[in-house]
Formats: sequence, C-alpha cells, structure tokens
Amino acid sequence: MESRLKTIIDNLKECFDGKPWYGDSVMKKLNSIDWQHVNHRPSGVRSIATLLRHIINWRIFVLKKLQGDATYDLVIDGPNDWSDVHIKNQGEWEQLKQELIQTQDDLLAVLGRSTDPILETEVPGKQYDFGPVLNSIAQHDIYHLGQIALIDSAVRS
Repeated sequence: MESRLKTIIDNLKECFDGKPWYGDSVMKKLNSIDWQHVNHRPSGVRSIATLLRHIINWRIFVLKKLQGDATYDLVIDGPNDWSDVHIKNQGEWEQLKQELIQTQDDLLAVLGRSTDPILETEVPGKQYDFGPVLNSIAQHDIYHLGQIALIDSAVRS
C-alpha cells in the first residue's frame, strides 16, 4: 500500500507540471499567458497576477508551518492573503512564476524528507493537523487555476 504522504506528493507534482486528467497543469497554463494580460480585471475580478500571488502566499504559509514557525500567520482576506500585484514587464512575470516554482521545489524537498506521521502532527500555532492542509494544496492550486484560465480566456476574447 502506498503511503498517504507519497500520494500527496504525487498529486502536487501532477497538478503543478504533470499531465493532469482535467487539462493543463499549473505551469503549462501560466507559461501560456502573455504577461500583458496578467493585470487585467474583467468585470472587476482579481487579476491573474493577484491570484498567482495568493497561491504563493498560501504555499509560503504551509512552508513556514512545516519549518515549525508557530508565529507566522496568514489571515483569510487579510493583507498577506490577497496581496495586490501589478506586473510591469515580462521579467516581473517570470520572477513571479519563478517564486511559485521555488515554493514547489521547497515543498517537495520538505515533504520528501518526511513520513506519514507528519500528517497527524499539529500545525504549529494552530489547532489542526498537517493532513488536511497538505491534502488541499493541490486542490487550492487547481481551484485558482480555473479562475486564471477563465480570466485569460476573457482577456483574449
């Protein structure tokens, strides 16, 4: 029987840059988006750049907690949850994507050194375990990937 943590790691990899059953991976979709479209807010929704920053912010939260940081927090709808981002050029867009890639690399490195008991370990400074958090990282990415795809489609048309 495969470990639960290995399943989480495999899901993170598949969603991020694999060939998921539902369509484009996170990186395939992000790499297909013209930087000049990432600040658009059709119908007042959040921009692609802001959505990507949000994904990164939550991954940083998970990484800080995995590192044992009990004081670091991310408050839903707080300033470090939905950070405003305005991309001015291709280089800034590439830099934002590179930050996402770094969070992926860091998560996989930490999880690769862990075993299933981490899933029952309480998140430092919280009253819940890592299991639900780690299980939902890929789900969170996919949810916002759908929003990013819709915005990209609206901007292109």
